Amino acid sequence: MRLFRPWWAGLSLLALLLPAAAGRNVAVDAVTRATTWNEHEGDPAWLTDGLVPPEAGARPFVWKSKGILVFTWDGISEIEGVRIRVGEIANDYQVRTFVGGRLEDEGAARDPPGAQTARVEDFSRVVDSWVEIGMPPGARADNLELRALGPAHFFEVEILAAATTPVRGRSWAAVKLEASAAANHPPQRSQP
Repeated sequence: MRLFRPWWAGLSLLALLLPAAAGRNVAVDAVTRATTWNEHEGDPAWLTDGLVPPEAGARPFVWKSKGILVFTWDGISEIEGVRIRVGEIANDYQVRTFVGGRLEDEGAARDPPGAQTARVEDFSRVVDSWVEIGMPPGARADNLELRALGPAHFFEVEILAAATTPVRGRSWAAVKLEASAAANHPPQRSQP
């Protein structure tokens, strides 16, 4: 005899088998600053306010020639990627991840230097859209530099860290075996 099961009965089981969702955005908790060597307009706090065009109140952070944005946060995270909501002026970008160290305010030197864990460049020059820059596996960091290699307008920056507690996938065979064992051997109740 076959029992009828609604299509949604397996959804909770399916949730256990799916990989973990994309990581969290550490930029919102980071201390963000712009280097002072090159001129800019706007407040670095606008880069993590969640407002992007066409939303009312979205304001661009503008590099007039080039410059470096520095993000620093507590703890070391594995960085999966960086997303930038670019405005009407785009350029080439470079992302560098570090463990330790500090970029000086003008942006010319790091003192102490720290350990660079990754360096990725993007030459897409996409305007009025999101630019996604993937990082190599093992790009661990507690601070990050986003370099605009020429004039650029940014509305938002997201730094995506790997999920801290990934859900491990399980095969259907293991799930069925476990369910079968539980059905054949229900838990014993203690006697009062």
